[in-house]
Amino acid sequence: MLLNILLLIFCAIPFGVSISLYKNNKRFMATFYVAMARSGNARKLYVQVWLICLLLFHYVYACGHTGEFGILLSTGVCAAMFSFRRTDNWLRRLLDRPRAFVTLASVALIMGFVPHLYTLAITIAYLLLAALFYPSVRVMSECKDTGSLSGWAKHPEMLSESYHDNHHANLPHEADSGNTDISAQYESLKPNENEK
Repeated sequence: MLLNILLLIFCAIPFGVSISLYKNNKRFMATFYVAMARSGNARKLYVQVWLICLLLFHYVYACGHTGEFGILLSTGVCAAMFSFRRTDNWLRRLLDRPRAFVTLASVALIMGFVPHLYTLAITIAYLLLAALFYPSVRVMSECKDTGSLSGWAKHPEMLSESYHDNHHANLPHEADSGNTDISAQYESLKPNENEK
């Protein structure tokens, strides 16, 4: 019974984390975003924490389901994640290719209903969640600019928007017209006096 509760918790973690922390404007998330964008060691720690969570999930699943051969596929994915360079490449590709992200999420959803592929579906869900909070190349290059850092310090919500802006097209009235001044962009997000 305890193992089933633990498996349910491991299944709920991706949903709970993504709902509560995605595009969160709190100060601790701004610190997290800057650390992830600036430090390779922070990204390496991030990948290792997700790998530990996956290995704990596999351990709990293996204790409750002895003789399950489907766990071998997801264990292979976890073994491949021991290479930071490979995992970094996977997460960047998932982040930069929204179609691949959605396709992989759909495949994971379908795999969850196939009897022996449940662990692989959870492993893919954890990879997708890790990719959600991974910095893009654009954010990492913006982080080297001191003007962006000072703007992000004044307006943490702009950091969240920049961090999670993955090649989405803005409506014409939301475009920044090429203005690189971050405070001007922040002002454009505020509602007008006429809209109130």
